[in-house]
Amino acid sequence: MPNPKKKNQELHRLYSCKHFRIFKKINSCGLEISISKKYFKLAVDRNFIKRRVKEIIRQNNYDFFNKDGFVFSVFRPFAELSYQQADKEVCIAVNSIFEDFKKTNGN
Repeated sequence: MPNPKKKNQELHRLYSCKHFRIFKKINSCGLEISISKKYFKLAVDRNFIKRRVKEIIRQNNYDFFNKDGFVFSVFRPFAELSYQQADKEVCIAVNSIFEDFKKTNGN
């Protein structure tokens, strides 16, 4: 029986830090970037952060993010990072996800 308190049953958290969280979405494809209006009131700010995340993923050749179902949830401190710092944080997250994936698959 599903847990009624859990809002989205299909999401599994892969990585979490104070800047963002990365989830894996079951039965989905493509990248979703979630930015709350609570933290970023202006659409201009939300769109800027979405473009920054997409550019970091493109620059680092993380193409699997666009093919598999991932959700990238951004929090307020992410906006305070420079592009280089944001790039470094995303790279750390992706490397951590790959290390966990290798451990669980035994490779």
